[in-house]
Amino acid sequence: MTRSPWFFVVAVMVTGFLVVAQIYAVLPLLGALAVELNITDAEASFIPTAFGLSYAFGFFIFGPVADKVNRMTVLVAGLIALAGATALAAMVTTYETLVIARVLQGIAAASFPATALALVAERMPPKDQPMAISMLGFAFLSSAPLSQFLVGALGMPLDALMWWTASLYVVCAVVVVATAAANVGPAVGLPNSATKAGSNGADTMYPPVAAFIIAPMTVLFCLVSFHALCQFLANLDPTIDPQLLRLVGFPPLFVCFLAPRITMAFGPAITACSGLVVAAFGMVIGGAGLGLVWASIVLSAGVALAVPGLIAAVTFWSGGQVRARALATYTFFLFIGASVAPVIASATYHVSTMIGFGAPAIAALIACGLLYHSRPKPINQSINRKDPPDVADTQSQY
Repeated sequence: MTRSPWFFVVAVMVTGFLVVAQIYAVLPLLGALAVELNITDAEASFIPTAFGLSYAFGFFIFGPVADKVNRMTVLVAGLIALAGATALAAMVTTYETLVIARVLQGIAAASFPATALALVAERMPPKDQPMAISMLGFAFLSSAPLSQFLVGALGMPLDALMWWTASLYVVCAVVVVATAAANVGPAVGLPNSATKAGSNGADTMYPPVAAFIIAPMTVLFCLVSFHALCQFLANLDPTIDPQLLRLVGFPPLFVCFLAPRITMAFGPAITACSGLVVAAFGMVIGGAGLGLVWASIVLSAGVALAVPGLIAAVTFWSGGQVRARALATYTFFLFIGASVAPVIASATYHVSTMIGFGAPAIAALIACGLLYHSRPKPINQSINRKDPPDVADTQSQY
């Protein structure tokens, strides 16, 4: 019996939360791990970094693979491999073997984001794709604060955390396969490499560079820079609570679910640009001393708009044969922006706090201008906004 494709989207959404959470879930445990493994704080900090680096560069492996091999196979195999690597991380007893296990986890986890987004684009009807993309965007964004909160609240040691998540990855793989099998039938979403190959070159067309390289670098760059700067300020001002600023930034992430309406009405470029402008405004509020709590709220709301907008832009503007590669490149540069943010925030903070907050804001506004200017121009001005177009029409209309 064929079921609604939303079962599949929810399964992928929950799985995406658990996969991306693996980056952040160990952060509350670093102090305990430093004592347990008899290592320095600097060495402990490399435990999440080892995952992050392998995760980022793994996108360049699995993006092309997911465009050439059955994407469901890549997704499920990646989850099983991640479960195995996570079980290994639960069993290791030395710092060196833990770092190796984290590298293996990162490589396996890199198989998920771009592959999952490409699969959802194929399986969802065009009118439902913006909401499905926003659901995945929310899962990816919320994993950072929620995973750290849950691990801290439950007081889980590393081995228990890894055993639980390894088990959940296997369960998720089974549920994803089951929900996908219940939704078998002809593709209803954007065409993949098997359904529309070679149609006037549209199937191998990449989105504009601003959409999948430049703009993604600025989104998490703003968010991570803000929290890094707040941490520096808290060292001088005990009234600043970085944990409170992270907490108040969580509810605005639900703005993700406003993104589909904007995308349906105006296109993904406007959604992403709106988010970038709001995020820049949040950084300005922080830099101008108008209240870090309000700055965190506004910034998180902007990121919550920008991320689904950019995912939709890359998804709609790329051809089926290169969609996973385009999404993998987007995710890589999104993560690179987050990775360089603490270093740049530290350098600019020691020059001027205003520069520290202002530089990410300026970068977001520049990216917004480039994205808006490079968006595909409409050919047919009478657009039916009830249904987002397929990939070829999207390139001409949005």
